[in-house]
Parts: sequence; structure tokens; C-alpha cells
Amino acid sequence: MRSEVERFRNLLIAPGKVVILSHTRPDGDAIASLLSLCVSLDLAGYSVTGFLPDSVPKRYAFLPGFDRLSPQFPQDAEFIIAVDCADASRLGLPVNAQPPKVDVNIDHHSSNSFFASLNIVDPKAPSTTFVIYELLTTLGFPIDAAVATLLLTGLVTDTIGFRTENVTPEALRLAAKLQELGAPLALIQRSALNAKAFAAVRYWGYGLNRVSQKDGVVWTSLLLEDREKSGYSGLDDADLVNLLSAIDDSHIAVILVEQPGGKVKVSWRSSSGINVSKVAEQFGGGGHDAAAGAMIEGDMDKVTRAVLDATFTVVR
Repeated sequence: MRSEVERFRNLLIAPGKVVILSHTRPDGDAIASLLSLCVSLDLAGYSVTGFLPDSVPKRYAFLPGFDRLSPQFPQDAEFIIAVDCADASRLGLPVNAQPPKVDVNIDHHSSNSFFASLNIVDPKAPSTTFVIYELLTTLGFPIDAAVATLLLTGLVTDTIGFRTENVTPEALRLAAKLQELGAPLALIQRSALNAKAFAAVRYWGYGLNRVSQKDGVVWTSLLLEDREKSGYSGLDDADLVNLLSAIDDSHIAVILVEQPGGKVKVSWRSSSGINVSKVAEQFGGGGHDAAAGAMIEGDMDKVTRAVLDATFTVVR
């Protein structure tokens, strides 16, 4: 990775207007990775804009730099950095005859397609903010309390509070170091992981009423009408999949969330070393060995049958 870092250093000598972006429907690591780079580069004197086309969950409003996120892609962008995104199709870039090229791609997904001119990808890292920390320290860029808070948020959220199998002693040492720099671990845990809106809990109720378990797989679905009845504003599962993954005697948890336009968003979580990213890839998705997702066209019943058939093959 050292040669990639040196190339990144050279590219940053005179980058012009920098735009940092991440994938659509951003999670905690995506948001924190984007903002940590924004804040650190801003402290170093660069002109930086953070772009996210989708709305960001309110539970992340405590993050430093949250108010600098823009849903509008800057037309004067000269240098584009993508973070925590495995494929350029998920970046939400403007659709035109010549979409902007991505200069740098910083990520930790094993399914990354290396779509940028420079790709800094470490599949062994527990979060993209882990990769960014190493990048910032190697380059000598500022890491103050605000940047430390953002870096720790990505690490905490992508490991679900240090509960995933890719949490190493090195990751825990980094968490301690970021705390020493001023990152509030308790606030991050409470706000980014534990806090739930009342509407989200009501939304969960519909999914829990449909939950099923068989042969080491637990699954459920959430419909558009559930979202409307509960008053939940998101198009995700409100992190219900993490609750399902804690159910005893289940090696894989699957949740299917109906989307507008005849699509279904599917999320997998696994334990016992089962690689669910291979299942997601069958449906055009991807992710990590233990956490993956895909967006699939079709009605809920059809997609559910196809997804479960593919999922059961990896636990039998």
C-alpha cells in the first residue's frame, strides 16, 4: 500500500476543487469516512466538498462536519475521491454523456472493482476509516478530536460495536488511540448504534411478525406498506438485520426490504466463517464475508424464493 499512498501524496500537490463522495444509502462507515477526509483535508488547507445524493439518517447529526454534506454534485469538481464504495455504479454520480471520472478509490470491501485511477483498498481492514487513519498518518495530515470522532464512528459502526470477526488487536488499539485524541466512544455507541426512533421500532414489529427460521437461516421481510403504517421514513431495515443475526441456532440472517419501483433490497449477515458476499454477488451485489447486500428487481415473493434458495446452499 506504500506505493499507492505515495501516488496519492503526489496527486494532492495541486488537486484543485476536491469532491469526496460515497455510496448511495450510506451507512455509518461511509458517512464517517467521507467526513473524516473532508475535515482533515480542510484543516490541511484544501478546498473540499462532501457529496451524498441520499439523505443521511438523523442519528448521525452529532458527527463533526455533518452540516457540510451536500446533495448537489459540484459542477466545478476537479478531483474526485470515493470512499467505502465497492463499485462506481453505487456512487450516485450525475448521469450525462461523460460522467466524472473517479481519481481515488479508498475502501475495504473484498468485492471492490478497482474503478478509479488510483485504488487504495485493504480488504483486511475492519472499516474504511481504518484505512483512512493509516493514510492520514502516513501523509502527516491533521487528526484532531473531530477527525478522531469520525474515524472511530466508522470503526464502531462497521464492526457493530467491535462484535465482528475482523476485529483485531490492532483495531482495538486504534480505538483506544482515537479515544485519547478526544473521540467520545460512549456517545458514538449510543447515537450511531443504539438510538432508535419510535417509528423504527414500530417498523421492526411488522418484520418480527413475519420472522422465520430453518436449517440455520433466519429471515424476514419489510413491505412498503409497513413503512407507511409505522411512519418510518427510510428505505432500509432500520438495522433489524443486526437483531436477527443474534438469534440462537442461526448461522445466517437475511432481511428483504421492498423498495419503490419493483425492487427488493436484501441484506445478509453471517457467523461461523460463512461467506455471504458470494451469495450477494449472484444477485449483482457484494460486501464483506460476514455482511453483504444486493438490490434485486422483482416482486417480494419471487425475490424471497430466489434469495433463500441461494442462501440455503451455503449452510448445507
